[in-house]
Amino acid sequence: MSKPFPGVGIKEIVIAATLAASSPVNAFVYDDDPNALLGSTHGGLWMLDYCADKPDSEPVPVDPRTLVQPGISDNKAVHFNAFWAECHADPEAVQEFGDPETCGGLRAQYYAGERLMDTGGEEVAALFAGNNYMGPESAGGISTFSAEQYNQLWRIWGGYWSRPANFDELVTNRYGSGMSEGRNPYPLPGEDPNQTNGGSGQLPEMFTQVRNPDGSWSGRIGVTCNGCHSGEVGTKADGDDLGFLFGGSSATDLNLFLRDMAPLGYMASAVTPINLTQTRGTNNASAVNIAFLFPMEGFPDPYSFFQIAMSGSTGSMDSPNWWNMGHRPLKFVDGLFPMDAPRVDSVFYAPFFGLFGGSSGPLGEEGQNWMRTHGPQINRWVESLKAPKYPMDVDVALAEEGAVLFHELDMWAPERNNSVREPEGNGSCASCHGAYSPRYVNDPSYLETPMLEGMAGYIVPLDIIGTDERRALTNTEGMQQAGADNFFGYPPTKGAEPGFDCGPQGQERIRGDREIGYLAQPLYGVWASAPYFHNGSVPNVWEVLKPQDRHPIWRRKSAPKPPGSAYSVVMGFDTDLDRAYDENKMGWKYDKIQCQSYPPMVTPFYNCDPFNIDRTPYPQLMKNLAYGNMTGAWNLDYPPIVTNEHMENRKIYNSHMYSQGNGGHEFTEVLTDQERYAIIEYLKTL
Repeated sequence: MSKPFPGVGIKEIVIAATLAASSPVNAFVYDDDPNALLGSTHGGLWMLDYCADKPDSEPVPVDPRTLVQPGISDNKAVHFNAFWAECHADPEAVQEFGDPETCGGLRAQYYAGERLMDTGGEEVAALFAGNNYMGPESAGGISTFSAEQYNQLWRIWGGYWSRPANFDELVTNRYGSGMSEGRNPYPLPGEDPNQTNGGSGQLPEMFTQVRNPDGSWSGRIGVTCNGCHSGEVGTKADGDDLGFLFGGSSATDLNLFLRDMAPLGYMASAVTPINLTQTRGTNNASAVNIAFLFPMEGFPDPYSFFQIAMSGSTGSMDSPNWWNMGHRPLKFVDGLFPMDAPRVDSVFYAPFFGLFGGSSGPLGEEGQNWMRTHGPQINRWVESLKAPKYPMDVDVALAEEGAVLFHELDMWAPERNNSVREPEGNGSCASCHGAYSPRYVNDPSYLETPMLEGMAGYIVPLDIIGTDERRALTNTEGMQQAGADNFFGYPPTKGAEPGFDCGPQGQERIRGDREIGYLAQPLYGVWASAPYFHNGSVPNVWEVLKPQDRHPIWRRKSAPKPPGSAYSVVMGFDTDLDRAYDENKMGWKYDKIQCQSYPPMVTPFYNCDPFNIDRTPYPQLMKNLAYGNMTGAWNLDYPPIVTNEHMENRKIYNSHMYSQGNGGHEFTEVLTDQERYAIIEYLKTL
């Protein structure tokens, strides 16, 4: 059941939180030394941490995110302007239960989500199929493909006369996914999966073999959320929590996979021309404006259709880390939905017809019922993940210096002459990204209560953050109003008092005078989150903090090819920490690409200028204007993926292209290099 608190004001909430924070049942790691400069909970969900050693009957304490309410950051160093919305105050109306009341219920919800997301498991779900790919609401499994098709991929690559012995490794690299240590099997040619415990092959985490309704192996393979949301950093030899990271930065190329599968008869490859991404490692999964075409009841009306059609293409983005979801009141890079709106987290796992609202009749209702049941479970597992710990040496003295700078340095002090408009808070990094050091978490001038440790709830206005604006500008008022009638916008809550309306949170009636912008992210595991910004346009933290060092066109290092590989082998980005990670700049090493060498399939004057690499050429500016005014227009500009050279060029990040701008964060130009090094050293500890 949910824990509604209608009618409770901010004063009562703050008092209750303060009392709770001082009691042993809400003890934080910071109680060990409340004045320490270093210390981190590494993200995740605090209530689940609390319940770790508690009996099932133990009541679940207050969720710290629910405390992020209007007024709680008034006159504080850390500022919030994006607030928690309670979506389950009336479970009967939304037909969905909220937070469990006991630790046992919380754990049960978590483990149910884990089973749905556990690749190779008995109840695993897959894209557009839920966990019953054969159901009519899943369109009979059109989003899945057979093991026979998968085993033929090597024929598409060229360069091989027979299936290579290291086929699994080559698949993993070609499409940019990684493998976890858990078993994720598929049957090799000639194998019966039910005679070989699923098969002798090992799938990368972007795929999984789904089960038949009776629990037996199906021999059918589905795509998972890890195709956009997970990746690799180092190996288990570097650290127990390294290697494949659920919810870490992705480096996949789903378009390349769909292109390869098309001649093998994979039905989902029909969407290949509807561009998912133009650059490896990015995705367009946040294009929810297209999903908003279908209201929960009935059919799209002409006005809503027009509003969505003219809202523009969302373009490229880099998915936020899952391990930070437990420390923010809203989700998505622009804070579009409340964190308590879990259906949208399972949007791509929804059985196919569940996406089409009332227009798909009973099949759509069945798909939506699946999301009502499983959305909260998936959300609970995702937001409970922890960030990996930095595995290399840290200069403690420098990190402590950085902790002070991170929380105290006012970049808008008069002597800094900052040219960017001043944000709310104390002008430090912490004012937007939250407080982490025990010394500041326990300081009432920073946070109303230590329970807000690591909380980030500041949507930074566009003219302050300055990053590529296309994703935020897509959230037009008309588009969001249409979304309020969509299943994912919780229409039963529409028009409720502030804090209980769970439609798109950028609507004027909800946000009030808050300006549109991007939600500053919590910084747990930021060392493992490269590349940076909401669109992945900056390869390391140094260049986030020093904009003048950014190069407009760059490419991460690729992993070396295995010995004896054919000419056609395409490798993914190198995730080896020794070879490819830059400790000083905190991010991935890269090569600067000059316009004369990029790209070979079109004239250089098209999307870069060989005479001034920092200038976006006129033809690209015109394209960007068109994409920004027509939903889906960007998706139709599908760059060719024919030759190996084309595939390799998809690893190049060109910041002149639509939605891929690398500007912004210009206010950190006022830092000195020594201050940047100290802040980076501190960030390694989070």
